[in-house]
Order: sequence, then structure tokens, then C-alpha cells
Amino acid sequence: MAKEKVPGPPPGGSAGGPAGPPAGPLQSRPSQAPPPRRRWVVALIIACVVALTVGVVGILVGVGAFGEDEGGNGASRQTAGPPTEAATSIAPSAADSPSPAGGTADVHAFGDTQKYPDGIEVTVSGLKTFTPFEGAAGHKAGYKAVSVDVAVTNGSDARLELATVAVRARDGDGRELATVADAESNVLGLSGAVLPGKKAIATYGFDLPPDAGQVVDVEVTVGFSSRPSAFWSGKLP
Repeated sequence: MAKEKVPGPPPGGSAGGPAGPPAGPLQSRPSQAPPPRRRWVVALIIACVVALTVGVVGILVGVGAFGEDEGGNGASRQTAGPPTEAATSIAPSAADSPSPAGGTADVHAFGDTQKYPDGIEVTVSGLKTFTPFEGAAGHKAGYKAVSVDVAVTNGSDARLELATVAVRARDGDGRELATVADAESNVLGLSGAVLPGKKAIATYGFDLPPDAGQVVDVEVTVGFSSRPSAFWSGKLP
């Protein structure tokens, strides 16, 4: 009877295990460095980009692209210095500025006339005391009622609405005086309108406190903004 042959260990290895580690995905592969030619090309591209960027920035600086903008933001980088003669002569001082026509910056005496360039004239006169009718609006017991006559002459070419005429008074200390309206004494102020070449006159009354002095200041404004206010001042007779 023939004997069966038992297979032996493969040649070159032992019977206890494989000759070496199996090849497979778990075995890492060594990294491959880029060829020398590719590294040289990348370095050349980077150098060109840097040179191009530096050149563009230099051109922008040369033409002043980073200087003062249209809004004047670059002014903060300038050092302040003494004003030049040309700059100081552009805006004259208040003392050199001409006064409005008729000297509205001055205080008139009662009886004087304020004249405006458009032909409007205002005269305030007749500062005096009067006794208001009992129950007159604006008058308090113990106060002294004073009155002035205001005349407005319309020398312009247009109708003048007298509702735009404002008359106010203050005592010598600058305190505003209350307005007194007395129909019995015809102390009511201007109303209506005055035509070109005509004049309107009305009496205005004010209440002077008992502790106030004898000086009364009156301010008259004709219109809203086209004519500056005019001032009169004087003592009670």
C-alpha cells in the first residue's frame, strides 16, 4: 500500500507563517517630490506676481491715487500754518461789513425815521403815559401804561400787509413789557394794509412795572426777514 505524500513548507520559508507582510492598502507609499523643473516654474510665477504688484502700487503712489480725495480728507495730514494774506482778505470782519441802509444797527431817538432800500419807512414817536380804560387788556393795577405812535410809509411798488409789522417794548433793564390794548383810548396797533405811496399810523400801549426806570426801548420789524429790525430808545417826559 502506497504512502500519501504530505506537502511540506514552501521553499524559502518556515512552516509557522508567511515570509513577509502582505502588500495592501494599509502599507503607506513614500511621497514623491515634484520634479525639479516644476519647482522652478512655480518659483518663477510667484516672483512675477510680486514684481507686478509692487509696480502697480508704485504707479498709484506716483499719480497721487492715495492723496487728498474730493471731500478734503487729506486736509487732516497738512500741518496748520499762519494764514496767508490772500486767505485773510476773503472774509471781511464784522467791523468792515456795511450796516443795513438807514443805520439799523444804531438806536434811534423817538421821532426819528428808519428808511429801508425798498422805500418802506418807519417812524416811532410820542412816548408818553396814559390812563387805560378800566378792564383794558394787558394792564395791571399799580403798573404805568405807556404808549408810542408808529407810522409806516409804503414807498414801495407793492401793497404792504400791516399784519407783518411787529412792535415790542422793553424797560431800561431789558425786560419785555406786556402789550396793553385799550379800544376806548384807541390804543390798538396797526391792522389792514397800506397801498403804495400811502401811510398808516397807530398807537401801541405797554405796561411798565412800578419798579422799572423811565427808559423805554421799542423794536419794530416790518416783514419776516427781508428788513432788519429797527430800534428806538428814550425816557418818559
